[in-house]
Amino acid sequence: MSSRKNNTISSHSSDAANAISYVRDFSTQAALYRNNKSEDSLILLNRSASLLSTTIQSQHFAPGNLEVSKFYIDLHAVMGSLSSDSDALWACVSLLQHCSKNLDARKSIVDEYRFIPLLTFLLKRTTGGDKQQKVLTLLQELTFGIQITWEEPYIVVLLEQLVHIVYQATEEGEETHAQLALSVLINLCYKNFVVLFLFLRSVNISTFSRRIQNYGVLANKMLIILSEDIHSPDQKELHLFIRSCFATVDECIKHWNVPHLRHIVEFLKDSKAHSGLHQAMMSYQFYFEDIEKLLDRLEARRAMDDSNDDSRKHQQICMGLLFELMEHIMDLSGQIDEEGKENAAISLDSNIPRIFELLSNWLQSEICGVQAINLLDSLVRLAKKESIAPRISRDPSIIIQLITTSEKPETSPLHTAAVLQLLVSLLHQTKTEKLILSKITESYFDKIFAPLLAVKPEMPDNCLSMEEIEKSIFCLLLLINFTDIAKKAYFEKCCNLLQLPQIQHALARAMVSGGERVCSAVFQISQFEHFPQYEVAKHISKLNSSSNQIHLSSPVPNGDQWRNLNAILKSHKTFASKELEERLNALIELISNAERNNQLNNVATSQIMELFNYKIKNLQAAEASMQKRLEDASNEITHLSQRINFQNAELEKYHTMNFELHINQESLQTQCKDLKHQKDNLKRNMTELMKKLSEQSEALQISEKRLAVKVSEMIVLQKEHNDLKEQLQAKTEELDKLHTASKESSLRIDKLKKTIAAYEVDLKDKTRHIEEKEKELAKTQKALEEQRDAKKKSDGVITVLESQLQEKNEQIRNYELELSETEELRKTIMSLMESKKPKRK
Repeated sequence: MSSRKNNTISSHSSDAANAISYVRDFSTQAALYRNNKSEDSLILLNRSASLLSTTIQSQHFAPGNLEVSKFYIDLHAVMGSLSSDSDALWACVSLLQHCSKNLDARKSIVDEYRFIPLLTFLLKRTTGGDKQQKVLTLLQELTFGIQITWEEPYIVVLLEQLVHIVYQATEEGEETHAQLALSVLINLCYKNFVVLFLFLRSVNISTFSRRIQNYGVLANKMLIILSEDIHSPDQKELHLFIRSCFATVDECIKHWNVPHLRHIVEFLKDSKAHSGLHQAMMSYQFYFEDIEKLLDRLEARRAMDDSNDDSRKHQQICMGLLFELMEHIMDLSGQIDEEGKENAAISLDSNIPRIFELLSNWLQSEICGVQAINLLDSLVRLAKKESIAPRISRDPSIIIQLITTSEKPETSPLHTAAVLQLLVSLLHQTKTEKLILSKITESYFDKIFAPLLAVKPEMPDNCLSMEEIEKSIFCLLLLINFTDIAKKAYFEKCCNLLQLPQIQHALARAMVSGGERVCSAVFQISQFEHFPQYEVAKHISKLNSSSNQIHLSSPVPNGDQWRNLNAILKSHKTFASKELEERLNALIELISNAERNNQLNNVATSQIMELFNYKIKNLQAAEASMQKRLEDASNEITHLSQRINFQNAELEKYHTMNFELHINQESLQTQCKDLKHQKDNLKRNMTELMKKLSEQSEALQISEKRLAVKVSEMIVLQKEHNDLKEQLQAKTEELDKLHTASKESSLRIDKLKKTIAAYEVDLKDKTRHIEEKEKELAKTQKALEEQRDAKKKSDGVITVLESQLQEKNEQIRNYELELSETEELRKTIMSLMESKKPKRK
C-alpha cells in the first residue's frame, strides 16, 4: 500500500512538473507574440495553447501557483490582442474552457482575472456560426452562480448582445444560439439585483416575454426571475418546469457538472421567494419518480472509474447538492398546507430504503458528509411511513462510527455539529433512545466542549469560528436532552456549564450571528430551568453594540431578491418602463423629422428644436465619454485585479519561504539550546571530576610510596625472571627448529604422494591416448595402402593419356603444316588470277 501511495505521489509530482513546463512555454510564446506579432510566433502560440488544452489535466490550472497566475495574465493579454478570425484565439478559448473545468480555476477566471468582459467583447466581434456558439457555451459555463454587486460597463454590452442574439436567432430559427444566450441571461440576472434592474431598464419586457415563450424551461425560469408582476407562469407550466429541472439534474450527474447542478438546486431551494413556484413545488406529485431516476443514475455512475482527483471532488460536491435537494423536498413534505395539515402530496417514503443505503456510503466524506448527515436527520424527523429509527436500532454501526468520528479533534466542526443534530433527533425516537444513551458518556461531552472551554477571558471574542460555536451549541442541546431523560447523572454538569462565561458568550454569539437552526437550538436550550438569561442578555448587548456598523453595511440577502424587486418596480414604474421610453423616442424622432423637412413653421419652435438637438448631442457625447471612461476604468480594474492576484501568489510564495526559514530558525534555535544544555552538563561534570581528582591525589601519594618499595622488590624478581626467560627462550628455539623440520618433512611427503598420484593418472591417460593413436595409425596405414594402389592405377592411366596427347600434338603439327602449305598455294593462285585480269584504261 505504501509503495502504491509513493508511486501515486511521484506520478502527481511529475505531472505537476510537466504542467508547469508547458505553462512556462505558453507564457514564453505569448510574450514572443506580443513583442513580434509575426506568423511564426502566432503558429507557436497556437500550438502551445492546443497542447495545454489537450495534454494537461484541468486540476493543474488551479490558482495559488506563481506560474499559473502569470499564465492567466498572459492568456488574458493574448486573447485581447488577437483578431476574431485567428485560429490561435479560438485555441485560447478552448484552453480557457478546459481550465474552467476545475472549480477553483473557474472562480479565479471569473472573479480575479475577469475574463467575462473579454469574452463579452469577443462575442460582440463574433457573428453567428460555431464560433459564436462556442463563446456562448463558455459564457454559460462561467456564469453559473456568478455574483455581480455593482454595475460594470461590460454588463450593458453583454445584455445588448444576448438580447440581440435571442431576437435574431428566433427570427432565423437558430434555437441553439437563442437558448444559450437566454441561459446566460438567466445566470446573470439570478441573484444579481444590479444586472436584473439594468436588464429591466434596457429591454421591452413584454416584447422579450413574447419572443422567449417558445423556449419552455428557460422561458419559465426567466419569467420567474423577472418577478410576478411582469408575468407569472401558470401552475401547469411550473410543474413542467420542475419536471425538466429534475431531468437537467440527471444530465448534470452524467458529467458531474457542479456549477450547473448548484444553480438548479439553489433555484429550487429559493422557491419560497416566489409564491407561484413555491405553490407548484408544494403540489408537485412526481417527486418519487424523479428521485427514483436519480438513484438509478447514481447506481450506474458508481461503477465508473473516477480515478482523477477533480472527478472525485466533483462527484462528492454533486452528491452533497443532491442531498440538499432531497432535504429540501423533505422539508416541504413537513410544511403545513392551507388546511392546517402536513403536505400529503409530497412523499419519499418508497425511496427511503434506497436513500438510506446511498447515505451510508457518504456519511464519513469530508466534502459531502455534512449534507448526508443533515438529510439523514430530515429522514429521521419527517419520514411518515418508512421510519429510519428501526433500521438504525437493528444496525447501530453507522451511528457508532459517526460518534467516534465526531470525537476526533481533526474532524471539522460542521461535521460534528451535523452529527450532534442527528443524535438529538434519534434521542427523541423510542427505537434509538436507549442506543444513544448507552453509546455516549460524559467524556464525550468533555471532548466536544474542550475547544470552547480552552478559551480564556483575556482572549478576543472572535477567537473561535462560528462553526465551533455552532458545534458547542448543539452539544449543549444534546446534553440538556440527556438531562431531561437522566436528570441525576447530567443535571449538575449542565448547570455548571451554563454558569461558565465561555458557554454564555457562545449562546450570545449564536443568537446574534447564527442561522435558523442554531437560533432554534438556543431557544430550546433557554427552556432549561437554570438558563442564565441575564448573563446571556449582557453578552448579546455587548456584541450588538460592537457590530452595529457591520450590520448596517451588510447587503440585502439574495433570497429576498424577488420580493424586493417587486417593491422597487412598483415605486419606479416611470423610470423602469421601457415602453414609455420607446414612445418618447418615437415622439422625438417624429419632431426631428418634421424639423428636417421644414414642416415646423414657427421660428421659436425651430430654435427650441435646434437647442434641443444641441443638448441631445452634448448629452450623447458626455454619455459616450463617460462610457469610455468607465470602460477604461474597468480595464484598469481588470489589470489591477490581475496584478493583485499575481502579487498575492508571489506573497504566498514568499510566505511559504518565510515559513520554511522560520521552521529552520526554530530548529537551529532548538539545536542551540540543546548544545547549551550539553555545555552546562559538561561543565558540571568537569567540576565533579576536579573534586574527585583532588580527593584522590592524597591517596595517590601514599600509593606512590608503597610503589617505591614494591619497585625495589620487583627489580630483584626481574633479574631472576630475565634469567629464566633466557633459558626458556633457548629451549623454545630448539623446539621451534624441531617443529619446523617435522613440518617440512610432512610437507615433502604430502607433495610426493600428490605427485605420484598425478603421475599415475597421467600415465593412464597417456596409455589410453596411445591406444587410440595406434588404432588411428592402423586405419591411416590401411588408407595409405589403398591410396598407393590408386596412385599406381592413376600413373598408368596418366602414361596412356600422355602418349595419346603426344599423338594428338603430332597430328596438330601436321595439320598446321598442311594449312600453311594450303595458304601459300591459295596466295599463289590469287596472285596468278590478279595477273591475268585485263587492265583498266
